[in-house]
This record gives sequence, C-alpha cells and structure tokens, in this order.
Amino acid sequence: MDESVFNPQSKIKRQRAAYGPLALVMIFLVAILVMSLFFRVSDIEVINASDYSDTEIVAASGIEKGVNLFFVDRFSAASMIFANLPYMDTVSIQRQLPNRIIIQAEGSAPAIYMRLDDEYWLLDRKGKMLGTTSALKAEIYPEIRSLEPITAMENMDMIVEGVNVARLAYTGELVTALQGEGLLPKVAWIDVKDASNPSIYYDGRLTVYYGAMEDTQYKTALLKDAISKLTADDSGTLTYAGGNTWTFSPD
Repeated sequence: MDESVFNPQSKIKRQRAAYGPLALVMIFLVAILVMSLFFRVSDIEVINASDYSDTEIVAASGIEKGVNLFFVDRFSAASMIFANLPYMDTVSIQRQLPNRIIIQAEGSAPAIYMRLDDEYWLLDRKGKMLGTTSALKAEIYPEIRSLEPITAMENMDMIVEGVNVARLAYTGELVTALQGEGLLPKVAWIDVKDASNPSIYYDGRLTVYYGAMEDTQYKTALLKDAISKLTADDSGTLTYAGGNTWTFSPD
C-alpha cells in the first residue's frame, strides 16, 4: 500500500517559488513609482557655444520642467534642436541625478558661400549647408568654386560624389587652416577644381597655389609668414614649393 509522506520543507519551497516572480514584479512597480514621483526635471542647464540663446535651445529641444528625468528622449530632443536651429553644429544631452538635464551645444558659423544656379548658399567650415541668403550678405565670405553637390538641403551636410569628395575634404581643411591663422577674412574665393593643387585669391592681389592635401595647417602658417614679408603693393602669385618654402612671382 502506497503511503504519502508530508514534508513541510517541500511546501515552503513551493511557496517561495510562487512568491519569487511576484516579488520581482512588485519591486519593479515600486521602482517605477519612485522614479515618477521623485526624479522630475527641475533644472535645465545649457553649456552654450553658439549664437543662439539658452532659451532658444531649450525651447527647440522640447524638454520641459516637470517631466520624468528617465523618460526624456535625448536623441529625439537633439534631433529637434538640429531641425529648429540650422546654425547648430554639435549637440549632446545628459541626465544628471536627481533632477537635472545638461544640454551642450556648439554652433555652426557661416564661413564660405557657394552659388547654385541663382541662389547663394552659406556653408560652415565643414561643408554643412546653412541656408540661402542675398548676394550682398553672401559676399562678405569667401566663395567656394568648382564644388558640385548632388543636392542642396538646408541644415544638412553637403552630399557629394566622385571627384567632389576630395574637393570637399580639401575645402574643409583649407577653411579651418585659414581661419586658424586669421587669413580667411581677406580671401575672396577658394577654387578646388584641381583637388591636388587648389588656389585661393587673397587680399585682392595674390593668387595662392597650395599643392597637395597634406600638412595644410603647417603650410598655412608658413603662408602667413610669407605674406607678412611682402609689401602692401606686391601682387602676383605665391606657390608652395615644398618643405618650408613659398615662392613669390610678381605680376
């Protein structure tokens, strides 16, 4: 005859097994409740390196005080900033416990312009297309020549293909180097038709040939020194001859 043996320890184990998942669910629900009650945004800090105001950046992000810190969609907020503020270069958004959002923003400044059909487009030094403007406003910046984008879209990086990939890369290097040495304001145009030897027109009197795309910053520092040794009446051509040498050929 079969005999059933009562084991109190087995009953306890079954109870523990049943309560285990329920306890996890309760802990999860309590954690959600705590986050929703206590981690609400009350401070939005903007570390701002742009021409936009802190108020404009916060408004563009769509982040509002009182929302739950953990429910803030940082990537969506950054995308909204880019969409609403075209002269913005980089944006990062961080959460800081218990109630702070930190937005770091760096602006895009017009550095050059290009003509597409009858429109004047402003670009930043990286080739981001900032939008159209009038001829009068565009021409305070250097004109970029011989660069052909596939399409032009406001607040978007320039899209290029074929030979224009190298042309765009050299444009970015040249503009950055010329800005760094304080030479860009006197540059009338930059021509990158020959990506192995682009040219610029400087101060209404000097045509400058840069040579291959290498050591651009170094060559530009040497160029600045070479220009400083010319008189204000000197006009002609400056050609990079290699090493630390620029050669001047007068008109």
